[in-house]
Amino acid sequence: MSTLTTTAATFLEHCQGRGLAPATMENYRWLLDLALPLLASRGCQEPADVSPADLEAVMAQALSDRRAKKTRVQFAVLLKQFFQWLHDQGRVIVDPTLTLPLPDDGEADLPDPPLSEAEVRALFDALPRRSVIDLRNACLLELLYGCALRISEAIRLDLADVDLARRVVVVRASKHDQDRVVPLMGTAEAATQDYLAIRRTLLKGPDTGALFLSQYGKRLVLASVYGLFQDLNARRGPGMRHLHPHLFRHSIAVHLLRGGADVRHIQHFLGHASLDTTKVYLRLVPGRLKEDYERAMPDIEVDKR
Repeated sequence: MSTLTTTAATFLEHCQGRGLAPATMENYRWLLDLALPLLASRGCQEPADVSPADLEAVMAQALSDRRAKKTRVQFAVLLKQFFQWLHDQGRVIVDPTLTLPLPDDGEADLPDPPLSEAEVRALFDALPRRSVIDLRNACLLELLYGCALRISEAIRLDLADVDLARRVVVVRASKHDQDRVVPLMGTAEAATQDYLAIRRTLLKGPDTGALFLSQYGKRLVLASVYGLFQDLNARRGPGMRHLHPHLFRHSIAVHLLRGGADVRHIQHFLGHASLDTTKVYLRLVPGRLKEDYERAMPDIEVDKR
């Protein structure tokens, strides 16, 4: 490993020692895994090799990769934390992030245009289901859409959170540290049953109860899920719509609105603390349904307690 890579691992240990949440640590690892290869390709092997221009190139690549504005802001903040820590440790003389701006390229991102219901169905129908890994992947994608899960929520699910008898999934300590119960319906239920029937074949030791297991028998991690999406997009070809985990969540929200679901039910379904966050989806719903909802909805915020 290069010194920069080794130092990044030490920084993550430092962050973990501060008691950061597992989901936050996973996000930190993922963001650094995006930055380090690009820095290495620019000749940065030591922390002192990194210049402001190198970090600007990292942020430019994140924009080119169509990372959401919120993700790019998190990226810039983490880089600033990393190099401030390096400076405090005496490992760099000058902090190269001092002139690195936070992304400010207009309003907060609109959700991506949703997949159509037909596109979702065609995608799921085309998924291979020949092995336990195939069934795990199909179950993961079906739950991202059918239960509107954030990717961090999906990989934190335990077996105990899936109740096939009641046909529900319990999402625990989600983004706003609140639990919610969402229905498990249709093909998502079937995909979950198929995966659970042979999930134990992935175990390599004691069963710790994680729903989604890696090929090594451990809980699936964020980097592996993004690897799954890279493979999925590669198989779909350059002319096809680029898929990412949050696109499924966006799509089901718009599909439900188009179908006439009450926006407050969708707010609970998505786990939004504020109704304003859910209302952004109305901007993706054309026609009279959108106008009716905008006219009917008061401009208030749901109590976050």
